[in-house]
Amino acid sequence: MGWINMKVLKLDLFQETACYKKPFAMKITETYPLPPYSTINGLIHKILNATEYIPFNISVQGTYESIFNNYQTTYFYKKDSITSMPMNSHMLLNVNLIIHIGGDFDLLEEIYDSLLNYDEHLSLGRKEDLVRINDIRFVEVNKFEVDEDIQLDDYENYKLSECNIRMPIYIPKTSLQDTDIDGISYRLNNYYDNNAVEDKKRVWNKVDSYYVEDGNTISIGDILLDNEGDLLYFNNIN
Repeated sequence: MGWINMKVLKLDLFQETACYKKPFAMKITETYPLPPYSTINGLIHKILNATEYIPFNISVQGTYESIFNNYQTTYFYKKDSITSMPMNSHMLLNVNLIIHIGGDFDLLEEIYDSLLNYDEHLSLGRKEDLVRINDIRFVEVNKFEVDEDIQLDDYENYKLSECNIRMPIYIPKTSLQDTDIDGISYRLNNYYDNNAVEDKKRVWNKVDSYYVEDGNTISIGDILLDNEGDLLYFNNIN
């Protein structure tokens, strides 16, 4: 049996350009194909004016038109000197994102109101990577059992023979039961606790995930679908 009337917040976002910088990038600034969970967490905490970590669930999926190189000069300040180095940044063009946010409904309503009434420009990735909110709404989510042995899809009883991935998506490895799915492995930053500091550095909670492109088909396991037919996989597995 699936979850009935599980309400989550759904955001349709657009960015003309974006660079979701991978950590430890040196002479070439590489970008993730989608914003990591920490980037979405940062956006939501910013619009809430949060001073400490607020737990909620995030699902990230989306597309981009192409990748291009942005050649620029980066300046480094060392004591009394300034040095420069040419940097090649990988950029995504025309990014469309679908973000699902789940959690306490009062918190979701607060996020909804804050996004609608926020009076500053929003960005995802770098400060200059502005984001446009095309739509924000509440959707209903249900859990379905997927099994290739099911002869006929039965939406009333939440049983499917397969689920086609329609858009590239991050899937936490602990959530993916179908071992035939192909994906790129990432260890994504999720959130950090203000009280968790090691050698004066942030200690990140991380999520081992796959970036799974459209065209893959899930044939076994439990999945979440919203009432608009979009798949979602949450980052925080409780």
